[in-house]
Amino acid sequence: MRAFSLAALTLAVACVSGRTAETSQTSETNTSVTIKAGVDWIPLQPELEIEPGSALDFSNMGFRDAPAGKRGQVMARPDGQFAFVDSPDKPARFYGVNFCFSSLYLSHEQADRLTDRLARIGYNAARIHHYEGELTQRQTNSTTLNPEKLEQLDYLVAAFIRHGIYLTTDLFVSRGIPYREVGIDRPGQIPMDTFKILVPVHEGAYKNWQAFARNFLSHVNPYTMRSYAEEPALAWLAMINEGNFGNFFQDIQTIPEWKRAWNAWLVKHYQNRAALSASWGATLKPEEEPVGGTVEFPPRLQADGLRARDCIQFLGNTERDMVERMKKFLHDELHCRALISNSSSWTRFTTDQATRAIYDYVDDHFYVDHPKFLQNPWRLPSKCPNTSPLTEGATGGRALAFTRLYGKPFTVTEYNYSAPGRFRGIGGILTGALGALQGWGGIWRFAYSHNRESTFSPMRMDYFNTVSDPLSQAAERASLCLFLRGDLQAAPHSVVLAMTDADLARPAAKIPTLAPNWHWLAWGTRVGTEVVPSPDKLLAHDAIIPLAWATSATAYDPSRTLPLEPYALQNPKLISGLEQKKLFSPETAPEPDKKLFRSETGEIVIDGPENRLVLDTPRTAGGYAAAGQTVVASRSGVHIKIEGSDATVWVSALDNNPISSSKRLLVTHLTDLQNTNIRYAEPARQTLLDWGGLPYLVRAGKSHLCIPSKSTSQPRVWALSLGGKRLAEVPAKFGNGKLEFTADVSGNSSTGARMLYEIVTD
Repeated sequence: MRAFSLAALTLAVACVSGRTAETSQTSETNTSVTIKAGVDWIPLQPELEIEPGSALDFSNMGFRDAPAGKRGQVMARPDGQFAFVDSPDKPARFYGVNFCFSSLYLSHEQADRLTDRLARIGYNAARIHHYEGELTQRQTNSTTLNPEKLEQLDYLVAAFIRHGIYLTTDLFVSRGIPYREVGIDRPGQIPMDTFKILVPVHEGAYKNWQAFARNFLSHVNPYTMRSYAEEPALAWLAMINEGNFGNFFQDIQTIPEWKRAWNAWLVKHYQNRAALSASWGATLKPEEEPVGGTVEFPPRLQADGLRARDCIQFLGNTERDMVERMKKFLHDELHCRALISNSSSWTRFTTDQATRAIYDYVDDHFYVDHPKFLQNPWRLPSKCPNTSPLTEGATGGRALAFTRLYGKPFTVTEYNYSAPGRFRGIGGILTGALGALQGWGGIWRFAYSHNRESTFSPMRMDYFNTVSDPLSQAAERASLCLFLRGDLQAAPHSVVLAMTDADLARPAAKIPTLAPNWHWLAWGTRVGTEVVPSPDKLLAHDAIIPLAWATSATAYDPSRTLPLEPYALQNPKLISGLEQKKLFSPETAPEPDKKLFRSETGEIVIDGPENRLVLDTPRTAGGYAAAGQTVVASRSGVHIKIEGSDATVWVSALDNNPISSSKRLLVTHLTDLQNTNIRYAEPARQTLLDWGGLPYLVRAGKSHLCIPSKSTSQPRVWALSLGGKRLAEVPAKFGNGKLEFTADVSGNSSTGARMLYEIVTD
């Protein structure tokens, strides 16, 4: 990442003739940009609550079956889908948001108001995150729960349950723990990430993790009369948030307990020092002796040589042993019924799938435009690429498709297209579409709110919180329709990166990162990994690409096997092989070199060269294009001409009918949304200098929509407020089976910017 010198930045703002600096600057290198209201940026009226019965009220869409838990515990089916134990034949999906810190500690009135709002938005899941710090504050130790805070959390959980919203959380995220409390004689608190890596190797740290888990899960919620361990609505538990050991390898090298564990692992896996020397060769130094605990770690995990290979194996084995111990504790002592997972971020090696194989479900996280901090953590200035994800082939979340293990449900409990990136509107469509196409089980956006104040009072846009970002909140409705309602079909075929237990026990000399370079295939068909005891196990996939480290590719079913080395695979060979397996025709095959991808269902096209997204399902259709371009969803018949500003625009039926025969449609028109007086270092708006404040400003732009309609009477079009109230009727032309109207951000200065429209047919 290129560093910026603040001294070199011109902080003055150029505003000419009432237009914003964004449209007035001339220099691409030293002109800062401040966004203000004007002809290009239209103020938006904030509104948090959803009008009951409005086009934005998704509470009756069938996403929730209240109260949560009424159909029994959430279960993991052998086909990799979630279901309920009382109706195992019906797969279940979940879409929700994260809540952090004080946003979880509310009055009863606030909790009722919030959960009612979430139900109207359409969520059926929530993640309780960064909760333990406030829950244990002002107590004698870090594992005792604060009664006042616990009562607030209990009531909120009960309110979630009443509204049919299922819950997930982590048993360690960020609570403060003194060193001396775990038996380490030094002052101060253990840094959050240090505690994550102490748990598997330091008994005092593990006992602390265990004590908190026991106190929390054994607690009986007085509003449900059930402990959290037996609560069916608390459906999923991660052991440690974002605790992949490879994330913190530099810190691991400084901890004596880790070095002892590493040497003990070497003693267990090599008969003696001579055997280790025979394997590693001259890289084993004369003074290194595993029995004496003197063998050093590799300098980095990506280094060449067998020392790094063995260390990756060691970290995976350690994580597996830790999770097995935790599962036994949760199941045997606490009788906890939640599904269990771990390892959800950043560093992923192929051999880690051996550990994920013991999870009940697999989870991961991803971000697009996550901030990079240029001076101090979580302080301005920050930087993000702020470029269209489509031009690179919509990479956000693609690689995670290989974290998924076929046969286990897959979730993404954190994702975001982060603010202030200008392409946030695309994120809802892309993430919902990817999850639907891949057949994932659950998606949670990070986050809804980090504090109670912003949950109930409009506040300026920030990096992550959708409650303070009306554009991202509007984009959520694409994911709700595509993923939760299932408007976009799962791909009917699948490709598997197959690996046997023997492969993972005897890996290659250099262990690769998990996702191969051809993760672009996730936009074409279902992809994932599978760990099998032997190739004799019937793999229900259309194409098998064996890892073949210890088990030869010839051992698999030859009719479905592509004997290609997965981590040295060239795109043309893969595409040719998949065409032979009838997954694609030459006309519909993906074109990764051009960043042009078409799903095998034909319902989504990522067109990198044209910077265009086309979404074409019977009930949701539209896409993204630059100003002056057109989005044509030919099968659904929706045509959209973009003018004035790049935009993400789509139409969703609000009933069970396809768009052409729906009685009620929601149209979403998203350009860009920023704070007033937000300031950037350059015209590309990559370096953020000042967040600015309210009111929100929406980039002016128009989209001309032509929507097929089988109505026999003139449909009516209404501009909506952020809460779904009808603001004004919009002129529309109807005839020859088509409805035409113009979505215009600046259509009415008295009511502010417009992003949402309702179409009603009598």
